[in-house]
Amino acid sequence: MRVRIDISSLATPRRSGVANYTALLTEAFAARSDLLVRGSFFNFLNRQPEPNLNGSILREKCTLFPLRIYAKFSSYDLAWPFDIVRPSVDLTIHPNFARWPTWRSRCVMTVIHDLTYLYRPDAVETKNLSHLQRVVPRAIKKSDFVITVSQAVKSEIAKEFSIDRHKIIVTEIPPSADFFVKNDQEIHERYHIPTKNYLLFVGNLEPRKNLSTLVRAYRLLPIEVRQQYSLVIAGGTGWKFEETQALINDPIDTGHICQIGYVDQADLPALFQKSSLFVFPSLYEGFGMPIVEALASGCKVVAADIPVLRESGGDAAIYANPYDPQDFAEKINIALGIPFDKTRADTQLSQFSWDNNVQKIIDAYNEFIK
Repeated sequence: MRVRIDISSLATPRRSGVANYTALLTEAFAARSDLLVRGSFFNFLNRQPEPNLNGSILREKCTLFPLRIYAKFSSYDLAWPFDIVRPSVDLTIHPNFARWPTWRSRCVMTVIHDLTYLYRPDAVETKNLSHLQRVVPRAIKKSDFVITVSQAVKSEIAKEFSIDRHKIIVTEIPPSADFFVKNDQEIHERYHIPTKNYLLFVGNLEPRKNLSTLVRAYRLLPIEVRQQYSLVIAGGTGWKFEETQALINDPIDTGHICQIGYVDQADLPALFQKSSLFVFPSLYEGFGMPIVEALASGCKVVAADIPVLRESGGDAAIYANPYDPQDFAEKINIALGIPFDKTRADTQLSQFSWDNNVQKIIDAYNEFIK
């Protein structure tokens, strides 16, 4: 079976959540000896980093024009088939919301990670909101199958677009193997973390991540707790973050709140493993990837009590009302006082498998061609 995956999101020094998903999906396909995997990407005049991937894939690089130009044409349904000069394949996977015009493929699947643009439009950057409003409905309509990352988003897609649920494939995201391996690298000095113990948040700093609730909850903790535990906020600044930034910068007694910016993927396992507690107050997600990374790292979790995060964390996490800082503070206090439950974490993580994800996609393809 011949598979082509668009890996353009990997031609960047800073991987997004979509890029991490794309890398893990591509590597899982490449691990199958019965598949021929092609990775297609744009790299105008070779100015971008080469996609960093494990496993054997055939790389198809377009250097003649930038990705952003092709993506703009595609957004308005004016682009030419991206694979027009590529060899034919059985299956093409577009992993980033948009289904590009595709000519040389028997079956096409598009990954819709979430419906933030519908359910939380206030939390989406204006130019990206318009793009998603154009491309997502078209991708769902024109793809042979839709791939998504949780049962919660599958239900949302089926409801909003009246699509047959059998055409929606769920690929929950297992953590990278790196998070299971003990990592002793020193991160306190590198990221200027002032206390040995710390609470951790990881994610882009944008409205749906609900950092204001976390900051307020942290300040409700007893002073002796705040003196012992820093709050470490890791992630690149997104948009509409000014109000939360002002809250963080408020000169009242804050304990230790540290913004350490974007963290390289190679440093994340150590950051999780050395933290006392991972806290994730997000209002909306496609899947709680940082939750499963925390559990794989042996880190306790307090997360927002929303369906998709319960799907990610199961019984291995503690949940709090995302609109109630007091509830979050109470749950943080509870979590700090109990040990990490490895048995529950292992049971939860055992539900997620890239081998199973790949097989589900192949099974859907095989049904399609019958």
